[in-house]
Amino acid sequence: MSDIPRRDLLRGAALLSLATPLAACGPGGAPVGSKESGPQGTVNVWMHEEQANTKYFNAKIAEYQRQFPKVTVKPLYVPIANLDTKLSTAFTTGSPPDLIKVGAWTLAERASKGQVAPLPPAEFGAGSVDELKARFDTNAFAALTYKDQVYGIPIDFNSVHLWYRRDRFEQAGLDPDKPPATWEEVEEFNAKLATGSQVGLQWQLADNIWAMLNFIPLINGLGGRIVDESTGRGGLNTPAGLQALEYYGRQGNPKLNDPVGAFGLFAKGTAAMLVSGRFTSSLIPALDPKAELGKTFDSAVVPNWAGKEKVASGYSWGWMVAKRAKNPYTAWHFVNWLSTPEHVDQQLAATGLVTPAAGWQKLPSGRDKASQQLEEQLPYTDFGPVLPQWTETMKALLDALESVIHKQRSAKEAAAAFDDAVGRILK
Repeated sequence: MSDIPRRDLLRGAALLSLATPLAACGPGGAPVGSKESGPQGTVNVWMHEEQANTKYFNAKIAEYQRQFPKVTVKPLYVPIANLDTKLSTAFTTGSPPDLIKVGAWTLAERASKGQVAPLPPAEFGAGSVDELKARFDTNAFAALTYKDQVYGIPIDFNSVHLWYRRDRFEQAGLDPDKPPATWEEVEEFNAKLATGSQVGLQWQLADNIWAMLNFIPLINGLGGRIVDESTGRGGLNTPAGLQALEYYGRQGNPKLNDPVGAFGLFAKGTAAMLVSGRFTSSLIPALDPKAELGKTFDSAVVPNWAGKEKVASGYSWGWMVAKRAKNPYTAWHFVNWLSTPEHVDQQLAATGLVTPAAGWQKLPSGRDKASQQLEEQLPYTDFGPVLPQWTETMKALLDALESVIHKQRSAKEAAAAFDDAVGRILK
C-alpha cells in the first residue's frame, strides 16, 4: 500500500471536522447549539425587572441548566423604564443579547429595522407556523405579528382588569362584592372613596404603554380610536376623543407619588381602584405582604360605558431572538422548554403571568377568578395600533393625557396638539 501524502491527510481531517457536531461554534470558537449538537453554549437573556418574576425566572434558569448542563443562561434584569433604550443601543452597536423579552407594542419598530428574527417553527418541532399557533389560544400571536410574519412566543398575555381594594370599599360603605360595571359608576364610586389623601381610581402615569392601555377602553368604548392606522390621523379631536380625555382628567390625583406609581399607591391602599393586568394578583402582595387577593383586594372585568359595547385593552410580551444572536438554536430551545404546560402552570402561580398555551385556563393556577375574567375579556380586547412609530405616537398620547390631568391644557387643546403631532409622526 502506498503512503497517503501528508497534505491529503490534513485536508481530509479538516473536511471531516467541518462535518461533525463539533463545528457548532460561534464567533471566537465559543460553542453554540444546533440540531446536531443539541442545546449548548451561553445564552444571554435581557428582560425587565419585576420582583416576583425575577425570583421565578432565576429558579427556572437553574432548573434548565441542571437538565441541560452544556448551557449557561445569563440573565440581565433591566428596569422597565430603561429596557427599550438599552435594547436600542445594543442593536445599534451590533451587540444585542440572544434572547429578549420584548413588549409586543414595539415589535413593528424592531421588525421593520431587521432587529429580531422570525419565529422558526421547526425549532419547536412544528412543520409550519400555523401548526405551532394551534398549540396556543386563538389570537395569541396577533400582537406578535407584523406584516404577516410572526416574531415570537407570547408571555404575559393580558387584557386589563379593574382591580379594587375590598377594604377601602367596605370603609366607604360600598359592597365589595359589587364593583362598578360602568365608567359612570366608577366616577360615582370615586366620590365616596376620595377622602383626605386617598383617592378612588388612580391611573398609572408617566409610561407610554400605560397611557395606551388606560385610554383604549375609554375612547374605543365610545366608538373612537387613538389613531386611524389607515389614514395616519390622530383621533383625539373628535367627540369620542374629547369625552374620553375629559373623563380621564377627572379621575385620581396626579400629585400622589410612589416609586412604582399607581401600583404602589394601590398596594398601600391610597388608591382604591386601578386599571391593570393579570400580573397584579402577584405584584400587590410582593409590594405589600399583608395584601391578600380576595380579602384585601380583588379583580373585576374592565368597565364599559353605559349602553355601549364592551372594550378592553390588552398587551403581550414576547420571547424574541435577535437576528444577530450568537446562539439562536439554544435560545429558542430554552423558550420552548419554558412553554410546556408544567412551566406555564408554575409561572402563572408564581408570577401571575400568562403564557397562552392552549388549555392554560384549565391548569390548576388558571382556575382563579382573574384568569377566568381574562378569558372572558379576550374576545373584545384591543391591542392598540401597530406602528413602527409606536413609541413617538404613544409619547404624544402620554403628553396629551398628562397635560389634561395636570390641568395644563383643556381637553380640546390637548386633543388638537396630539392630532397635529400624529400627522407629523406618521406622514
